[in-house]
Amino acid sequence: MDELLQEFISETQETLEALAGEVVAWEANPGDSQRLDAIFRFFHTVKGSCGFLNLPRFEKLSHAAEDVLSEIRAGNRKPDPATVSAVLAIMDRIGELAEAVARGAALPNENDEYLIGALTQVEAPAAPAAEAEPEEPAAPVAAVRQGQALRTIRLPLSLIDQLMNGVSDMVLARNELSRKLRDRSADPELDSAFERLSTCVADMRDVISKTRMQRVERLFAAMPRMVRDLSRDLDKRIELSLEGGDVEMDREMVEMVVDPLTHIVRNSIDHGIETPERRRAAGKPEAGRLRLEARQSGNQIVIEISDDGAGINTARLVEKAIAAGRLTPDAAARMTEQDKLDLIFQPGLTTAAKVTAVSGRGVGMDVVRANIERIGGVIALDNHPGQGLRITLRVPLTLTIIPGLIVRAGGLHFAIPRAAVVEILHDNNEMMQIADVGGAKIATIRSIRHSMIDLEDVLGMDKPQQVGPRAVMVVRSATGVPFAMGVSAVENHEELVIRPASPLVMASGVYAGMTLPDNGKPMLLLDAAGLANAARLPNLIDDRAHGAVADAAAQEAGVEMVAALRFEELSGERRLLRLSLIERVEDIEASLFGRSGGQAFVRLDERLVPVVNGRHAFAEDKVCALRLRDGSLEACYPVAAVLDIVQMPLVPDMVAMHGMLSGVAVVDGEHLEVINPFALFAALPQEPIAPHSRGRCLLADAEDGWTREILAPLLRQAGHEVVLGLPGDAVDAQDIVLYSAGDVGQVAEIMGCRVVHLRATPRATGPMDASIYRYDQDALMAALSGARG
Repeated sequence: MDELLQEFISETQETLEALAGEVVAWEANPGDSQRLDAIFRFFHTVKGSCGFLNLPRFEKLSHAAEDVLSEIRAGNRKPDPATVSAVLAIMDRIGELAEAVARGAALPNENDEYLIGALTQVEAPAAPAAEAEPEEPAAPVAAVRQGQALRTIRLPLSLIDQLMNGVSDMVLARNELSRKLRDRSADPELDSAFERLSTCVADMRDVISKTRMQRVERLFAAMPRMVRDLSRDLDKRIELSLEGGDVEMDREMVEMVVDPLTHIVRNSIDHGIETPERRRAAGKPEAGRLRLEARQSGNQIVIEISDDGAGINTARLVEKAIAAGRLTPDAAARMTEQDKLDLIFQPGLTTAAKVTAVSGRGVGMDVVRANIERIGGVIALDNHPGQGLRITLRVPLTLTIIPGLIVRAGGLHFAIPRAAVVEILHDNNEMMQIADVGGAKIATIRSIRHSMIDLEDVLGMDKPQQVGPRAVMVVRSATGVPFAMGVSAVENHEELVIRPASPLVMASGVYAGMTLPDNGKPMLLLDAAGLANAARLPNLIDDRAHGAVADAAAQEAGVEMVAALRFEELSGERRLLRLSLIERVEDIEASLFGRSGGQAFVRLDERLVPVVNGRHAFAEDKVCALRLRDGSLEACYPVAAVLDIVQMPLVPDMVAMHGMLSGVAVVDGEHLEVINPFALFAALPQEPIAPHSRGRCLLADAEDGWTREILAPLLRQAGHEVVLGLPGDAVDAQDIVLYSAGDVGQVAEIMGCRVVHLRATPRATGPMDASIYRYDQDALMAALSGARG
């Protein structure tokens, strides 16, 4: 009986997990009889199994739900939201009971009658009981059971883990045997036998690894129910779409990802997607869209969560960080948009206006990032203010075998996940300077400052003397701020088999487990987040401390230095511009640039902003641009690339006033031209730029198929306003008439419009033929820009 009860509990829990989303989908489409039948069969099966298992509470709850669903199937009752909520509550209670039975615990039963009452309080007149309990479910139930009777068995997860550990030991033994065979004399027969053994071990590892794999749809199963309940609580309308449920990943990875994914989805609903009233005011559909997609990319699983809500208000994040004392105003002024966005991962920071049952306490995204990076994953944000947010999670397929680096520190070897390491340098590298500031080490790598630790100091080991340079690793921490870590050397990189370490070792907080490399010697796996916490590294470096040291060094040299942006012009020159003049750096759509009255402009936030270098046509779809401001005037400076932030002398090393340039400065041995801000802003137009009308394109041959299907779409894509046929109202001198037949040209001349005559043949009829071949796009666009036909 115990085996039967355990089988019943396992099947009930699995079916409940899958049905939660089905109930929500059925509520959205009450006419879906297949989903209704599946839900009905679940309660019918539970009720039928409870009799001989002696589970009266299961039977009472499932019988009440079955009666209501039977009336809905018969058309005597409608599945309104209240009924669906009551059915979901019954399913939740059955799940709680199943979990209690599995643990041998007990639940108070005073709420059972309340749940049943909520289910039946709006009950419509029902058909006779004899007709409400037909025998028709017997066939579907039998079919389901027959489908489940395929060649499958249930195995405890501990046995699967034991098998996987055994195969991992075989892999390590194979690696050790391979190393010993390489040290001996070559024996072709022995090598051939070893290759067969190696292939069999690899195949066995792959097969047993698949027994641990689960479909991502298990990760998505609870999302429809959660989205439904939360959207109802917040008075929001949300359309949820799930894609990629058939992708498989390690079951342990599924369990590790479910909590971060749940928190991200809750944040998207609460913070991201607006209320229907605000969405209407913003010109959006009342129902927000929330999309979850999973796909496999190499040895990683990529999970994307995107919504079309308001996105993240980075300005508010900066205000919160400054108010909390985590950021200085000077440091905030130098932050890029991505740096501001990464503040969302700082503990204690939130954009919520007030604390609610859902969010607002500032606890969440920091834990999400820590959990994702603890399993070797990466989280990335793609923010579009006012349009939405996309969060991308990249996690490994399995936690059992991960790529790692072997490092040496204090005479011992340690492993660290390769995903946690950003880059590796040596302490004698010219691009890096190490300084002591306030008793702590600061490593400045290409003008970017990082807190620095030595692994020996954190682990309490002696730092050995060595002849060569030490290795410095830039490590990605859970706080979102990378730090530098010094080690004696980085020895090798291997595929590491991860095992849990002893509780005493794990209690130190700096290790994520242990591993056995090819040499067979146990080795501890470092936890980047634990190392940062043990060293008490700051979440954000206070730029004032390091700035004071840099200023003191500059004063000793007698040279006044200022921060400047080193960038590359569209023409290829590398130049400098004072950082204080740059409001921000962003990518702008090339289609937003234009020209009016001889002045280049870009359309930003529904206004025209002048472009300082006169560029308005670009080959790429997006253009990197500097947004400049002198306090009142605003300008845009398109560039090829932003290189880095450097310190340059306030007065250039060689003063040479010429055009936009004030001279040449030497930075890191490179001679760079310095932009003169006075000349730059003086060249801007003093009057606001007025939009210049290009006129309409009037297509005279409106009935012609080529004109409607090919020419008109081309002109619209080029940004022109298109009118099919000659309008009956007044025309403007800027309007252009395009025609291919008849005497429309003469009529257009009389109307005072410009004319473009298109011909169907590539060659002109003679020297006086001023028409344009209709598939010569360059000539056509040139004609529209000002040439007459």
